[in-house]
Amino acid sequence: MSVELLSDLQQEVRRLFIAGSAMAQGDMRLTKLLPQLKKLGEAAPVFNRLAESSEGLLGATREESPAKLLELAALLSAVLHTQGKTETPGEASPIETLGISLNTDVTYRKLQPVIEALTTKGPGRLELLRQSVEYNSYLDLRLLPAVCRGLDDSFHEISDYVQMNLIPGFGHHAIPVLKSQLNLQGGKADARRLQILHGLLGKEMIALLMEAATSGSVDLKVPAISLLGGYPEYEPFLLERSREKRKEVRLSAYHALASIGSDQATARLYEALCAKDNEIVVEPIQQCVSYNLYCKIIELAEKEFDRYESTSGSEQVQAMQQLHIALRCLEGPRKQFANAALPLLKKLLLSPAFIVIETEAVQETATELLLGLEDIDSNQFAMELHYEHKKKLIGCSFRAAYRLLDRSELFVRYSGEFAGLSASAKEMQRAIRVLVAEQLQQDENASDAIMAEGLWDSRWVQLFAEQEWTDLVCVFTHELEPSITNYLVTRLKEDTYLNSPLTRQILHTLYRIGYPKTPQLIMNLLKSGESLAYFYLDWKSKRLITMMPKESMPALREIAEQLASQSTKKQLNEIIDTLESAPDEILNGSEPARWEWIQNRIS
Repeated sequence: MSVELLSDLQQEVRRLFIAGSAMAQGDMRLTKLLPQLKKLGEAAPVFNRLAESSEGLLGATREESPAKLLELAALLSAVLHTQGKTETPGEASPIETLGISLNTDVTYRKLQPVIEALTTKGPGRLELLRQSVEYNSYLDLRLLPAVCRGLDDSFHEISDYVQMNLIPGFGHHAIPVLKSQLNLQGGKADARRLQILHGLLGKEMIALLMEAATSGSVDLKVPAISLLGGYPEYEPFLLERSREKRKEVRLSAYHALASIGSDQATARLYEALCAKDNEIVVEPIQQCVSYNLYCKIIELAEKEFDRYESTSGSEQVQAMQQLHIALRCLEGPRKQFANAALPLLKKLLLSPAFIVIETEAVQETATELLLGLEDIDSNQFAMELHYEHKKKLIGCSFRAAYRLLDRSELFVRYSGEFAGLSASAKEMQRAIRVLVAEQLQQDENASDAIMAEGLWDSRWVQLFAEQEWTDLVCVFTHELEPSITNYLVTRLKEDTYLNSPLTRQILHTLYRIGYPKTPQLIMNLLKSGESLAYFYLDWKSKRLITMMPKESMPALREIAEQLASQSTKKQLNEIIDTLESAPDEILNGSEPARWEWIQNRIS
């Protein structure tokens, strides 16, 4: 009762501080509390003092009221402090710690956005995490629990990034937190924790792996069984698990057995290939480095092809399906076995019965397998397929010839097959695109894709222009050649949208080869109504604009004022300001160096 009365009195004192002490004279609310204060004063003298102080405030003049209000407030505050308790109930015990010694040097201002990205939902979070790794601002003790909890994120790209990039930075410091969060009956996030812990602890995790593999949830069983493939002594357990009812558990056991590669393990894989698991066992077999298993699969493929040639109807279809599965099993990183597979592939690809429309998918698997052998004999045979079966395999022939012939001879031999709409021409065109895609391996942060000089005869670019393969024209163009430059400029006029990927690729190419009118082309595109209405700035658009010379900035600023989006206008003005303040050595230096300098200065 006394504490409640004191709280009521404190509330009235606060009200008078806000309203002004002059309002205290004769205040009705304060007057109502006086009788209760005086009654409590009979038992505790301090309440008499509070009652006297309250009476003094109620009867004070305007000049005296400020001092009287402060006097009452000070006395009331002192009394209230004596009524509280600060001790924690119960017996004292030591605080449990994880024994992690990590720095806490990073300011919370830098940590807060990363914590928010890991603990909330919404767009832009992955980019924040990438920036934290780039600037090394995440290796802080206060972030570790949130980082490990990031494995639970429903957005798989976030959880993937946390697993592959953030947690490895903490190393063994993350082990106690991961163990405390691990639930063997959990889901995919706990499967990630199990995999990370095994990567950090190795053999020390065997007992936990066995527990997860036997009594854990399915999401935990699968990675646990797969990880046991690194320990041959657990082969009997894995053989048993390969006969489980659940398909995903059997598949995990097949992967583990493929890693072991013993006679018993490969025999079980071959048994599965010839039974109902023939589809799911393909990938494990591809990873198994066993010559005996490889040869047995070749024998199986030959047997199925013979059955295909000697039967008809549904049995013939089944034979081709099994042949296809066997050929897929022969794929993978086992080039040391190339000589064993070549006779089978020759038999298939030279047989008219095999080169029919019904087996096109199997033909593609066979040709990819042939090219994957990558030895002289297989490449020579593939090149000889040029004129076989009415040039149906010319694509395979071309890709092999690229490895064997010099660049000029390759162009002379195959350039005439490129143009047109015939089946062989389309096969050639597809082969070129496959080969180019393999060679580019473009960095995701590169401004545009460029084919290294010397890999192709320079005459190919003219052929690509004639076929209007603009993307490959850009990739293969290395210098300011009039006919190609005119083609690119003409092609650019057909598309007035700056955010079009092809438009940006053309502009990057023109910049790269030194076409002097490129800045004006960009200005013309920006001024078009469509660009102004829909223009947005991703990093590729920003990089394109940063290539423009400083003298273009005033005109660019005028365009920025016409943009409909305020955020885009702000970003564009920020780029303009940065370019105008950039030193000459940056503006006159290499484009990648210029972009890196500007990128570090814009938000």
